[in-house]
Amino acid sequence: MEITVARYAGFCPGVKRAIKIAEGVLDDASGKVYTLGPIIHNPQVVRELQERGLEILPDDLDELQDYYLGGCNVVIRSHGIPPKLTEFLLDRGVKVVDATCPTVKKAQRAAMRLVGEGYKLFIIGNADHPEVKAILGHINGEAVVIREPHELKEWWEERARRVRKVGVIAQTTVDLFMFRSLVDGLINEVPELIREVLEIKIINTLCRNTLARQTEALQLALSSDYVMVLGGRNSSNTEFLRKICETTGTPTTKIETAGELDVSLLEGVENLAILGGASTPKFIVEEVRRKILA
Repeated sequence: MEITVARYAGFCPGVKRAIKIAEGVLDDASGKVYTLGPIIHNPQVVRELQERGLEILPDDLDELQDYYLGGCNVVIRSHGIPPKLTEFLLDRGVKVVDATCPTVKKAQRAAMRLVGEGYKLFIIGNADHPEVKAILGHINGEAVVIREPHELKEWWEERARRVRKVGVIAQTTVDLFMFRSLVDGLINEVPELIREVLEIKIINTLCRNTLARQTEALQLALSSDYVMVLGGRNSSNTEFLRKICETTGTPTTKIETAGELDVSLLEGVENLAILGGASTPKFIVEEVRRKILA
């Protein structure tokens, strides 16, 4: 069997940066070190950091009221947090260390700019994802989060007053095909919008590293008999990689660790591609590769 490991399998720059910052704080801090929610979406890496002393707090403001945080350190995860949470921490004397991915910060700034300029903002992504929640927190929730084209039409039909300026951004890790589909939906699903809206402004907030992974995933899926996608179950970008590969018709399996690998699925496979999400460490990729070859 020929095994091709994706060039972009392993941590993305934003994840590397967040982990390095967290490790630095753990090495130097005198008090407790926390994150609000997991710093990245990979349980194995988070567990390693917890073994070094990192503790995870809830990312809900009401729940945080019950915690005494004086003198501690809080590392802001790669997905970012709403400003109200940062203010809450600073008011309680917490040392806040920001490990928000720079690309996510650009999306936050794009959202604030569009809302500040009077655009009705649409965010393409998952409303339950911490990155999207953080973006919404920067604009006081003044946006509509959409995942399917029909949601645009439903939103438009519920409006008593039409809007004249529409802005569009995306969660940084969404699938490029999803982004294109939703942008096309502005015209195809809601033709009335084009007649009534005077201006549509789209800011591309997609992560370049994510786009490179998606492009590579498509190419490898087309040239392989089977694809194995590795990543945390709660990782959005990993799930998008799986979906991209499945669109090619190539059999695709998503697993979190080598322990979940069912080697019998690979019987008769001559060309296998192994992909990894942006928060999947290379040691997991290597463990899976070795288990297949054993």
